[in-house]
Amino acid sequence: MRTGERVATLERVSTAEAYVAALDESLVGPRRVRRGLVQEARDHLDDASAALSDAGYDRAEAERIAVADFGDLDDIVPAFQTTLAVAASRRTAWMLFAVLAIQPLLWDGPLGPDNGPAPDGVVFAMLDNAVEYGGGAMILAALALLVATGIGNRWFAAGRGIARLTAITTLVSAASIKVIGLAMVLLSSGRDPAAWLLFVVFIIVPFSVTATQARRTLALC
Repeated sequence: MRTGERVATLERVSTAEAYVAALDESLVGPRRVRRGLVQEARDHLDDASAALSDAGYDRAEAERIAVADFGDLDDIVPAFQTTLAVAASRRTAWMLFAVLAIQPLLWDGPLGPDNGPAPDGVVFAMLDNAVEYGGGAMILAALALLVATGIGNRWFAAGRGIARLTAITTLVSAASIKVIGLAMVLLSSGRDPAAWLLFVVFIIVPFSVTATQARRTLALC
């Protein structure tokens, strides 16, 4: 930011309300978390301004000092945006874990090789193993990311790197499961149309929604 623009920005947000409005306008991410961060900033500025007013400063000067002490938007916005990215990644991890958790029930049940004749051959066997072992690994990965972006965030500051990893893992998992699932259904003989309905309802739709959430998370990183 050029010096002239920086001075203009500082003048524009010299009051607490203007600062909070500019902060709110600059942040992108989960609405509830964003509102909480903005409210936290507003409460801090209100308390600081009130304390300065009690110390003898007029209201305008008190707000100007409170805003200056709170921090420049160039520093505060990236820090808050990281918090929003982690919050979005936590939601993404929850969604990934939820849609993966139902997969064993599907592939051991109505969509599995035991539900009607399964084709012989190396390809189908590889796909079946990929669903079983790869799916298990994905569930463990989703659980690890859920811990890292949730409870684990109390032990270490989960940043945009974790958020980015969560989004990419989710996108790869969603694409893999959809492709493998489609291939297995296509290769299987004697499938009832209900199997295709289950495939669309429990694989295509939920993984597509989860992938959309992952892309939104990635955009915040």
